[in-house]
Amino acid sequence: MSTREPELDEAIRRFGAAWAAGDGDTLDALLSPTYTHSDAFGRFQDRAAWLAYARGRHGRDTRITFRDVRQRIVGDVAIITGINDVEGPGARDAADTGGLTLRFTQVWLRRDGRWRREAFQATPIVERTAS
Repeated sequence: MSTREPELDEAIRRFGAAWAAGDGDTLDALLSPTYTHSDAFGRFQDRAAWLAYARGRHGRDTRITFRDVRQRIVGDVAIITGINDVEGPGARDAADTGGLTLRFTQVWLRRDGRWRREAFQATPIVERTAS
């Protein structure tokens, strides 16, 4: 039986927990050298810029949950889609106390026996009422 799927699931779980805690060392180990990030507010960041942002989250008590997650593995590439519910202080910035829900796409690459996140794109989900 292949270990690829459980290893990918574990990498995704570790990544989410590390982001919520601002654990830059873990995130650094899980990012590919050419990582790019498009956040829920339209900002595009390269690896260095995003890692600096993530390290700045250290000490926040943010919680992240995943739902409606689907994954496809094609060779050494995994495409993950789903919804993140981000709750607790610091979801958007250090002073923020509101939650954030977003639909995401992640691309992971397997190199040298390890999964590393290559790209991320998020779109906020906004509840709307009929007018």
